[in-house]
Amino acid sequence: MKFTSFMKSSALKRVGAVTLTLALGAGMVGCGGSGAGGAVAATVNGQDIMEQTVTDYVATFRADNGLDSDEAWGDWMVSNNYTPETVREEVIEYYIKQDLYDQAAAEYNVAVEQADIDEAMAQTKAMFESEEAFQQALEASGMTEETYIETNLRPQLMETKLADAVAAAEGEQGDDALLAQAQATSEQFNGAKRSSHILLTAQGDETDEALQARAQELIDQINAGTISFEDAAAQNSQDTGSAEKGGDVGWNILNNFVTEYTDGLASLNKGDMTAAPVKSEYGYHIIKCTDVFEVPEGGITSLDQLPEEFVAVLQNMQSATSAQNFTTWFQEYRDKAEVTINPMPEGLPYAIDIEPYKQKAETEQATPEGDQSTDPTAQDGQAAAEGDAAQGDQAPAEGDAAAGDQAAAEGDQAPAEGDAAAGDQAAQGDAAAGDQAAQGDAAGDQAAAEGDQAAGDQAPAEGDQAAQQ
Repeated sequence: MKFTSFMKSSALKRVGAVTLTLALGAGMVGCGGSGAGGAVAATVNGQDIMEQTVTDYVATFRADNGLDSDEAWGDWMVSNNYTPETVREEVIEYYIKQDLYDQAAAEYNVAVEQADIDEAMAQTKAMFESEEAFQQALEASGMTEETYIETNLRPQLMETKLADAVAAAEGEQGDDALLAQAQATSEQFNGAKRSSHILLTAQGDETDEALQARAQELIDQINAGTISFEDAAAQNSQDTGSAEKGGDVGWNILNNFVTEYTDGLASLNKGDMTAAPVKSEYGYHIIKCTDVFEVPEGGITSLDQLPEEFVAVLQNMQSATSAQNFTTWFQEYRDKAEVTINPMPEGLPYAIDIEPYKQKAETEQATPEGDQSTDPTAQDGQAAAEGDAAQGDQAPAEGDAAAGDQAAAEGDQAPAEGDAAAGDQAAQGDAAAGDQAAQGDAAGDQAAAEGDQAAGDQAPAEGDQAAQQ
């Protein structure tokens, strides 16, 4: 767990669930003490990071996590494999990244406008049931709306814009790049089939034979025109997620359908429906092929020729590639920077002697568990150890804001309604995305700030798993 992890900007969706700092920067007021003064902790391309800034950062972290006493602080550092020196190193590195992002933003003429902040705040608040719920989450995190914007939202937006600017400069983004990617993967899209299904499962003590007969009767009704396929799906399908969409489960190349379903769909042309119900482990499927995509003669010359789900997949792939490239770019930018980290001064308030706490931890670990029932001291030690672990757990999830969640503009985003396929493709690297969908963090924790913006922020419909593995 990183000490600076509580700065992670992905807290946009978990603002009430993790501990966030109250303020950042050289102007932050904290519990500074002797040893900091006007000393310079580090220099980044001639720009100073003051020792007092680092000290205030640590003081705020301790206050937010109930680690004000030396005992609590020492226990926390030992349980999380820190020393005062490594704490200082990590906080300095956080500020180095912040300064480098700001310097790079100036080079690429990138700025965060008020309109960007307003839009992002509206998206954030929409994740909560009400304005009151959002404010309660902020309060629980020890923040105000202003500090949330300055310590989380603005840095994330800056990183997003910078990554976009870098990608644009490298020719990695835009419709031209997307079209080139579509042309390169067009054969994987060719022959793709979109389908809908009606899933029937046994009711009560209904036998398999009776269930199959009931499914066949529904097929006959649809063929006779007594009921439309869409209405039959809405009224009868046990796959509730797709039933709401007339049975639609999307494109086969963007989903993992069970073998029986895939085989049943393979023989269908556009508009065809299976003559008999198809049995799988989920029940009996009535399958209809609703569309078939074929690459136009002469190839793909415009994104408009592709179904919107395919375009969303390509956008996800583009974001993933750009995010990974941004990680590489930033590391190279960091390596070229002139960075000087000065020795740690004496007398810093957080630089306590942790040897007693190491010995305490070793003693507690060495105490046989069975002895605790007869040794009250051992019980107390165990309780303390458990309390320390709990205290450590208060520190938030890994990643820091300077590197946070760059893969896209906002939110761990799964595919939009009717586009479950796109999300599956970006995560699984299915046919359309090939092997290109693998994605790591951009600049430390970029996952799609969070996630694949192009595909939206809605999880796939609940019941679609009935047709998928």
